[in-house]
Amino acid sequence: MATQELQEQPRRNTPESRRGPSSVSPGISYDLSASAASAVRRTTGLLRRHKLLIGTVIVVGTGLATLVAFRMTPLYTAETLIMVEHRKNTVLNFEGVVSDMTPDISALQSEVAILKSPAFAEKVVAKLKLMNDPEFNASLRPPPPGWVSALNPRNWIPDSWKQSSSVPLSPEEVERNHLTSVVNAVLDNTSVRPQGRSYVIAVSFDSEDPRKSSLIANTMADLYLVDQLDEKFKASKRATQWLEERLTDLRKEAQTTGDAVEKYRTQHGLTTSSNNESTVVGQQLSQLNADYILARTKRQEAETKLRDVTAMANSPRGASAVGDVLGSPLIQALREREVDLQRQIADATNRYGAKHPMLQALQSQLRDLQGQIKTDVGKIVSNLSNEVELAKGREQSLKASLDQAESKQNEQQQATVGLRTLERDASTAQSMYEALLTRSQQIAAQTDMRQPDARVVSEASIPLDPSQPNRKLILLMALVASGTLGVLLAMLRERSDGGFRSPHQFETATGVRSLGIVPRIPRFGGSPASYVVDKPVSAFAESMQNLRTSLLLANPDGRHRVILFSSSVPGEGKSSVAAAFARTCANAGQRTILVDCDLRRKSLHEMLGMPNNRGLSEVLAGTAALEDVIQVDPRTGLHVIVAGHGGSLPQDSLGSSGMHQLLSRLSVNYDRIVLDSPPVLAVSEGKLLAALADQTVFIVRWGMTKRGTAMAGLKEVIEAGGEVVGVLFSQVDTRRHAQYEFPDSGRYHGYRRYYAN
Repeated sequence: MATQELQEQPRRNTPESRRGPSSVSPGISYDLSASAASAVRRTTGLLRRHKLLIGTVIVVGTGLATLVAFRMTPLYTAETLIMVEHRKNTVLNFEGVVSDMTPDISALQSEVAILKSPAFAEKVVAKLKLMNDPEFNASLRPPPPGWVSALNPRNWIPDSWKQSSSVPLSPEEVERNHLTSVVNAVLDNTSVRPQGRSYVIAVSFDSEDPRKSSLIANTMADLYLVDQLDEKFKASKRATQWLEERLTDLRKEAQTTGDAVEKYRTQHGLTTSSNNESTVVGQQLSQLNADYILARTKRQEAETKLRDVTAMANSPRGASAVGDVLGSPLIQALREREVDLQRQIADATNRYGAKHPMLQALQSQLRDLQGQIKTDVGKIVSNLSNEVELAKGREQSLKASLDQAESKQNEQQQATVGLRTLERDASTAQSMYEALLTRSQQIAAQTDMRQPDARVVSEASIPLDPSQPNRKLILLMALVASGTLGVLLAMLRERSDGGFRSPHQFETATGVRSLGIVPRIPRFGGSPASYVVDKPVSAFAESMQNLRTSLLLANPDGRHRVILFSSSVPGEGKSSVAAAFARTCANAGQRTILVDCDLRRKSLHEMLGMPNNRGLSEVLAGTAALEDVIQVDPRTGLHVIVAGHGGSLPQDSLGSSGMHQLLSRLSVNYDRIVLDSPPVLAVSEGKLLAALADQTVFIVRWGMTKRGTAMAGLKEVIEAGGEVVGVLFSQVDTRRHAQYEFPDSGRYHGYRRYYAN
């Protein structure tokens, strides 16, 4: 938590932190049960500390939810069940114009979409005249109350910001838009869903009137069945009309095509089909086509062979490659002779040298042999070229014969093709006429036996209890949500807490020892200076005694007599604590004097009920003697020097040698000189007094003084040379302080039976 963050920081500037590793506290405990218990205590403490905030959020949130829930108009839900028929009527054993519905998932979802369609909802609106119903027609509703209208977020938007259509609409279009809004309102209150894996569709409707919800749900079911029958009858009627028109046309077409066939046969003398002639021409074409393909294949092979031989003849291998490809014995023999001559030339070169006559003769033979090889290769290439030309000629000849045969076949079959076309047209027209005539008779037979593909298995009854709003659920959710929000706000508030909640925090952050806490006195307990005398056995008085004991232990030889009470900013209770502490010391028999050094905001005389005619200002200015300004508290015997009325600057007066001499004189006559200092961050006098005092008690208001402010004030005191004996937390709410997980949590509050507050 935020108030305990500084507990986890390492101690700084403390004696314990300078003693070395041997003085370090034991390591972190890994006891999960202890950690869980600590977390529970911290969480419980957070809830107790902020219970007012959490309770307020819960009360406000739940109250608003209750108001909204009871302001909501109750809606009643009526439901009717429609079952899609999966058993088919087989009295007529032929197919209908509109096929019966197959009750699978896709079909059920399609029927659900039909029931939720705007067109179907428009039929419901028209049948029940819902345009005149204010529940669905917003224009017929009375205007809401002013405060309800103010709570509507839509009304917060200025009219100038709202987009309006600039397209002019005709009265018919305006009326259509009006109808669309009513249809949408009906659809918003309609729910259509399949019932599990069955063939049943549940249609439910929400309405402010239970009878109206039942009526609309049942009307939807009835209109759905009627709509199925209407669609089937309309489809049958359209099919019958179309068939009648088509039958007339097909009858004429069949008669016309039959006459055309007979006329064509007469004109061309084709009483029978010339099948034999067609077969001969087909065989000739088949043979010519096969020969043409063979000739083309041979021509391609010859061209490929010529191309390969030509390329190999020009390659480095030359005649050798041609011989290997063509398998020519002559070329191979010449090649072997060439290899033998090359071997002999190599031997002669090694034996006789490059200019020997035998070597030159062998080289001459090699050149002649290579020339002969080249000539033979050229002849082979020439022969291959001739073969290619012959193959091309044969291919072209076969192509011409094939074209002639095809032309002849086209001429011979032209008359037959025309005849067959006319025969097919006549046969098709006759078949279509007969089929449509049969279909027309079937449709006429089944028109009177149309049935819907669904039936109502359960009509919607009038609901007795509203289905929404579920006020119990709304209140429960509001309670949970507001409680969660309250806890989150409490955690946020805890995180944003910028003050110190325990002296232990301050000691951990700064290293300055703690002098304890000062409980806050009751609201009507009077001033702290009076309360410490009126309630000597109270927790507040005990805190003053504890402070006195701590200062005695810090000063066992009694040399440090001047005690300064200082703080960072005004309002931390510094003057009240100083007055209460001084009275406590005086009651204990110590010679004590209280000096009001806050010359700007004089307050001690009011706390003690004394006049402020003359005081410290006059003593330091030399206009009054010390004995003349000392006043005696009649209840405790405490001596008091009030602030007085001075004309000089406070910092000049308090920083003068006269102030130092005054403290020296008082130290001779008193055991305790208690100085009430102004705040160190507000004015500079506080730092001057810190340098003059023997001990400084630094006051921090519990939970209110910002951490940075308190630490900055403490730094100012220390840098001014003040001897800070410890920090004292004032105005502590002991009840809330006990709810934290600090070492000193529960002090005074946990033992409140010992005190008479």
